[in-house]
Amino acid sequence: MTRLLCMVLFCLSPLAKGSGPTVVFLGDSITYDGRWAAWVESQLRHDNFYAEGEIINVGLGSETTSGLSEPGHAGGQFVRPCIHQRLDRVLDALHPDLVIACYGMNDGIYQPLDEGRMDAYKKGMTLLKEKVEGARAQIVFVTPPLFNPDKNIPDPSSYDGVLDAQAAWLKSNEAKGWKVIDIRPGLKAAVASARVANPGFIYAADGVHPGTEGHRFIADEIGEDLLPLLERKALPFANAAAYPVLYRRAQVLRDAWLSETKHSRPGVPEGLPVAEAKREAAKLWQEYRIVDEARISEWSGYERLDFKVDERDALLVRPKQPAKGNPWIWRTEFFGHEPQADLELLARGYHVAYIDVQNMYGAPVAMRHMDALYDQLVGAQGLSKKVTLEGFSRGGLFAFNWAALNPERVTALYVDAPVCDFKSWPGGKGVGPGSPEDWKRCLQAYGLSEAEAMAYSKNPVDQLAPLAKAGIPVLAVIGDSDEVVPVAENIDLVEKRYKELGGKIEVIRKAGGKHHPHSLPDPKPIVDFITAAEARQ
Repeated sequence: MTRLLCMVLFCLSPLAKGSGPTVVFLGDSITYDGRWAAWVESQLRHDNFYAEGEIINVGLGSETTSGLSEPGHAGGQFVRPCIHQRLDRVLDALHPDLVIACYGMNDGIYQPLDEGRMDAYKKGMTLLKEKVEGARAQIVFVTPPLFNPDKNIPDPSSYDGVLDAQAAWLKSNEAKGWKVIDIRPGLKAAVASARVANPGFIYAADGVHPGTEGHRFIADEIGEDLLPLLERKALPFANAAAYPVLYRRAQVLRDAWLSETKHSRPGVPEGLPVAEAKREAAKLWQEYRIVDEARISEWSGYERLDFKVDERDALLVRPKQPAKGNPWIWRTEFFGHEPQADLELLARGYHVAYIDVQNMYGAPVAMRHMDALYDQLVGAQGLSKKVTLEGFSRGGLFAFNWAALNPERVTALYVDAPVCDFKSWPGGKGVGPGSPEDWKRCLQAYGLSEAEAMAYSKNPVDQLAPLAKAGIPVLAVIGDSDEVVPVAENIDLVEKRYKELGGKIEVIRKAGGKHHPHSLPDPKPIVDFITAAEARQ
């Protein structure tokens, strides 16, 4: 009998649902926006208890708990929705174990403090707590954020004082066991500090809806108290590269579940069917985990993330301020060697990426690893769908080969003393010495015998047509006396054939130059070529 009772209790417990507890965010447009909620989610995800749980934001713009709405709201298009119109459906559909609720901004309907409106707010919040706890979930209340802290619009109703009164009432209920996080004092201090550092700082341009920094301030205040309030240890947020992935994932699930639970507010975009949204969220979750576990360091004054993709070491260097469209350059070999062009591009807002495919010599197996990095950076990091490939020496094999397979994904090629035919290097089948050890590894990477390699027809010199057809410009920087990668067997062939195909190629020849040094002391011609190619997209 005891064993049976234990089994029943286990089946009723939150963790019996599978991967972990379900957390639901409720609130108005500031919660619906999702930025602070995604930061808080990232903190919860770092706790083993919540790491694999369902965390879903179903905040809704204009919503109240009071059921009040001002005359002519939204130009008379609709009255404010109330959470109690949809709460039962949300609870029945999501079965939360924890609800985090942030209401109040709309509940006073932007009028002076009034006993009737305040009473409606209190009754609505009390009913919310009763309903959530009746569904066997915990609820944590977050006090409303700030109204008009920038003083950039009039506040004749002293509406921020109404929000103070709501917060004070919430805090008074802690004596009855309510779990409350008061974000208002910390928010006011954060805004004041931001304004000292930058007198032009704006928390909320319209007085209500915070900007990106304001959302982070809200998350900081919640994050300081939430896990301790739940008797867990406070943990850090996601890193800056992982956060956007989690935010996009939260938006996909938010839109799907808002549609599924049938809210009443006009103008909210229709979400995917829940099953489809879950599949999309699962992909984003895997991408998030990769980047969230990245090691963060500094490279030449920029943030560098090292992570694994397709079981290969990869890295991304982030600019201080990304340029429009999130452009990026992909170093295919020898990351960090002669980086002057990379550094100038970082200063201009480009990202710089690399994946370790050494000793693969542009073989198909390397192409698959490169595909995985591309998918990760475009899908998870939101980088541009077109990239400039940068191939130094043997990196030319990777750059040309991947571009030939993916011309629609390539902005331009910048190659430097590039290998364009593995028979020349490492094979040494022409005038150059080659590299016997590299040749052996190259044959293994391609799975070819020597005879098959000599007949191989998919070296860069052989497959330029897809690049020319796509209009991909090529810049090559070479030493015209290169003793390792003979120019006549490599870039000269590419230049001749590419021009015959109608392709645009420029070759900068360093008179008397050998294989080293790569690049140019002044990278301006390289940078100008890349930025001009980007501008033509």
